[in-house]
Amino acid sequence: MSRLQTIIHEIQQGKTLVAFLGLRMLGEGLTTVGPLVVASRLSPATFGSYTLAKMVLFLFLALLVTPSQTPFIVLASQERQRDGTMNKTFSVQLAFFAAALILFVLLTVALRGPLTAFAEIGPTDLLFVSGGFIGIAVKIFLSSIFMATDRRVTSSLVELVFGASNFLGIILLSLAGRITLQTVFATYLAASALTVVLFAGSIDFRAFRPLVLDRACLREMLAFTKWAVVAVVSVYFINSGDNLVLRYFVSMEEIGVYNLAYQVFKGVATPALMLNAYFLPFVSQHVDTAEKMRIYLFNKRPKIVALGVACIALLFTFAPSVLEPIYGDRYAETVVLLRVLLVGCVLALYGIFYEPILCARKAYSFAQAVNIAQLSVNLGLDILLVPRWGALGAAMGTVLGYLVRTLAMELYFRMKLKRALD
Repeated sequence: MSRLQTIIHEIQQGKTLVAFLGLRMLGEGLTTVGPLVVASRLSPATFGSYTLAKMVLFLFLALLVTPSQTPFIVLASQERQRDGTMNKTFSVQLAFFAAALILFVLLTVALRGPLTAFAEIGPTDLLFVSGGFIGIAVKIFLSSIFMATDRRVTSSLVELVFGASNFLGIILLSLAGRITLQTVFATYLAASALTVVLFAGSIDFRAFRPLVLDRACLREMLAFTKWAVVAVVSVYFINSGDNLVLRYFVSMEEIGVYNLAYQVFKGVATPALMLNAYFLPFVSQHVDTAEKMRIYLFNKRPKIVALGVACIALLFTFAPSVLEPIYGDRYAETVVLLRVLLVGCVLALYGIFYEPILCARKAYSFAQAVNIAQLSVNLGLDILLVPRWGALGAAMGTVLGYLVRTLAMELYFRMKLKRALD
């Protein structure tokens, strides 16, 4: 390939990356901003209940839906490259999704008492939370189909339409003065229904026919997914475990204040997770090609990390000017908590580039060991620090957990991969 062709190819790839990240960031950003609008309309205590109800919702997603998405994308991409179709992998994934919905209904009915007590919500509220679960689960399934077929920009459009619809619903509810726990969770189901209507016709079903439950594919998906369950649940508790400790030691008002800061932190960290999703099909196909991996790690990564750090620094500087006019004294501690958490954003951005490599190399045991190490450090520090410093202790535990994760990833790279790339 000539130098000119190489430059043109990189420009095309750059346009795809910009489109993918831009659309996905906008969709995820709107989904993130929605709760910030909700917080402005609710008291800190009620926002705390809303946050814990969302924690319940995402626990079920982490246990039942999300774990099979990465295995589906990786194995379907490999099947498509090998056989020109992905009907076997899709058939297994469809069976997994149906089983997840059934299990969710059974678990929600069986555990409705403890779930409502934990979040301080009523049985009717839990019903609307369940509707939110179904809406998000369908959106995740639809987005993963487009990722598996290498239609990454379309996958981002799914996220954008879902996020925009959800955000618009919250804005309309806010303007009408109808923001409640029930109406907010109903927006997830409504946004999912609209997204399915708009994108179902864009799916190329020929790649998924005929449906066949292949035993070898089922075993491979199960082997991958069982590790992914550990990974997703670990990440879930990394993201939400603070609330378990806070729920025991602090008031619901302080939980609401902390989660407002964490919601902003999560919105800033979301682009890093999108990078993982964007590069996963590419790394899965080229993980053994040293030249492509060198470009990925030593060319693309430094540029993206530098841009991300600059954006994080701007938010760190201007956080008071952005948050205080909106939330006032009700969430006075949010700025301090956010600034501590933004350090974790920098660490997450640097380390996320190793995640697709671990998935492609099927280094499941190491990946889960890192998750467990991060979770252990995070929760251990929460237990030590939250009784003394409250929400600030939880923020410190989160950042130090990300530090452990990033150091472990870097050590793995230097010991296992760097020599091969050199």
